[in-house]
Amino acid sequence: MSAEELRRERVETTEELRRTQDAFGSSSWASRAVGGGGGWRLDYGGWISPAFTSSADNDRDRAAQDALDHTWDMDLRLYTKLLSRSGKSQLYARFKTTHASNSRASEAVRKSDWIQPAVDMLYYSASIQAGSVKNTLTAGRQFILVERGVSFGLTVDGLGYEMQSRRNRLQIFFARQLPGDDNVDYLAKSPGRSKRFFYGGEWIWKYIRGQQVGLMTVFNSDQNDGSADAAGQKHQIDSQYYGIGFEGNIFARLSYWVHHVRETGKTHSDFATTLSADKIGIDAAATNLGLRYFFPTRISPSVYFEYASGSGDADAKGNTSSTTGGSGSLAGSGAGGKDRRFISFGGLSLGYALAPQLANLSAYKLGMSLKPFGYVSSAFWNNMTIQPAYYEFRRKSSTGATSDPYTVRAAGQSNDIGSELDFTWSWVLWGDLQYQFKYGKFMPGHAYDSRGTETYLRLKISVDL
Repeated sequence: MSAEELRRERVETTEELRRTQDAFGSSSWASRAVGGGGGWRLDYGGWISPAFTSSADNDRDRAAQDALDHTWDMDLRLYTKLLSRSGKSQLYARFKTTHASNSRASEAVRKSDWIQPAVDMLYYSASIQAGSVKNTLTAGRQFILVERGVSFGLTVDGLGYEMQSRRNRLQIFFARQLPGDDNVDYLAKSPGRSKRFFYGGEWIWKYIRGQQVGLMTVFNSDQNDGSADAAGQKHQIDSQYYGIGFEGNIFARLSYWVHHVRETGKTHSDFATTLSADKIGIDAAATNLGLRYFFPTRISPSVYFEYASGSGDADAKGNTSSTTGGSGSLAGSGAGGKDRRFISFGGLSLGYALAPQLANLSAYKLGMSLKPFGYVSSAFWNNMTIQPAYYEFRRKSSTGATSDPYTVRAAGQSNDIGSELDFTWSWVLWGDLQYQFKYGKFMPGHAYDSRGTETYLRLKISVDL
């Protein structure tokens, strides 16, 4: 899977496992001596998921043999939770381990790998009710999402505060990126031992029934080694994100969302410039908007349209690192210019096969969702959902690169990156058994000199233990 697909898989898994944080699974009462006689509820359980993933031409070079054709993953999560009788305090811990068995096109690719057990989530939270306002403080390893995740959506170590009232929601956080997370500067020294601090917040105000406005800001403080590599290139990015968003209902069954995020800060230009020791400014932006209509029938159909756009840089060589800017020949990320690529610590679902980052890209998405057997009274069939989706991708800057590393045509020939057709089939067979099938096919456009179609397939079965 691409880095973006891996990030999205983490977000989806976090959302899927969120139910384990709501005191489900097997449970019992711990000794009432614990907690001063008030008693604590002990919840425990697990989640195991075998998954098969296949991708044709996933190295994006049809002239060369694929390095990886398919993989089998076995993902195991075990959790436990202590919840006070009042429900105002809780201690939650979740552990994970994964075994992957890969097909290989050469001896250079490992056939199988086992990721040793690690702490997936570990936090303590306490809530205080002050009149109509609920205040919650969370400390430890937790998942934090700002707006729709365009700028930030990560599992991090830190402190989080949330205030919730009838009309207002405020979250503030200070956190450190997990040490094992990839650094956005994949060419930097020790890219797998990232050191970043994030702090920021979001305020959402429900000003009219069914309508809300939100303001957000996130700061990224890069603590990675900024010394030059063997080629003389420095790698470091300190970015700030400021955003505003509107969500609500135009009428009962038609909802909308509009979000805009501005990125500023400092980073290094490409080492080919004579001013590579100096940092340059960041001037980037991203927009996400959409409409969704729900039909009031038993098969629960909905149709939606979504648009997402991230700015690009005319002379950037790539968008997967903060320092792959150009040589300064254009007013882009080179010397004397600004870096206009939108590089964030979040993202949106932009297709399974191409799975691009939202940098120098405009994406148009049209999809629908329905329960084909919603009219059947049996819950076994009623909980099946299918979701087809269609994408169109365009380059923002005709001379800039996208997150797809494959070579694109010269400027002025075409900004048509291509289109993609996705299909998702989700089925809750029983309460503890879930099935998910994903399929995507990307058809390249005229922005490529040579590019084969790319397919992606993933089958996952999840079982609650």
